[in-house]
Amino acid sequence: MSLLEVKNINAFYDSSQVLFNMSLNISKNKIIALLGRNGAGKSSTFKAITGIIKVKSGSIKLDGKELMGNSINSRAKSGIGYVPEDRQVFPEHTVEENINLGKKNNLKNINNWDLEKIWDTFPLLKNLRFRLAGQLSGGEQQMLSIARTLAGNPEILLLDEPSEGLAPIIVEEIEKLIDKLEKIGVTILIAEQNMHFCMKVAKEAIIIDKGQSVWSGSIKELNKDKKTRDKYLAI
Repeated sequence: MSLLEVKNINAFYDSSQVLFNMSLNISKNKIIALLGRNGAGKSSTFKAITGIIKVKSGSIKLDGKELMGNSINSRAKSGIGYVPEDRQVFPEHTVEENINLGKKNNLKNINNWDLEKIWDTFPLLKNLRFRLAGQLSGGEQQMLSIARTLAGNPEILLLDEPSEGLAPIIVEEIEKLIDKLEKIGVTILIAEQNMHFCMKVAKEAIIIDKGQSVWSGSIKELNKDKKTRDKYLAI
């Protein structure tokens, strides 16, 4: 069943168009990678879905409900969980306070992510619960940003460049975390340049180039398709 359906959206930063009839379809309980070079439109796609940038035409549906025209706040309440690439933790608040700031029930008034489940899923954060977020490492802040978003009980998690700027050993921890989230049924769309990272965590991929979807299929298919990788992903 389709959870998130984006169809032929055209999005703009002021008068500059950045997405051109961009479409994607995300099923429930899937980990899907949105791949593309720097500037291809990955982050713009996320910002269009969340309502941060203007979408002039097209359709964005979550669980069959149209989101076009809804506010950023309304889309978040509907179940869009967004983890931006710059993490945006509250540096003067503790880890636990950051998570509490993200708390909200979903529209069905269900809380699947109480504090105990957060600590069980993120044991590292439990040990740091009273530390100021501004004192955390980049990897710890990344985990905190994901945990805070999950505390809002999203239907889908949009992860923007989760491996960017992190040491390889920390990237491995993020991989383990995503694998754990997949096992408990979290639906995740990951925007990444790091194809090797996505090969480990995702089962399917969508490639975006110049603001539009140009390829979709399984990670196994992409791994065998050197021509497509060289055309759209090679630096």
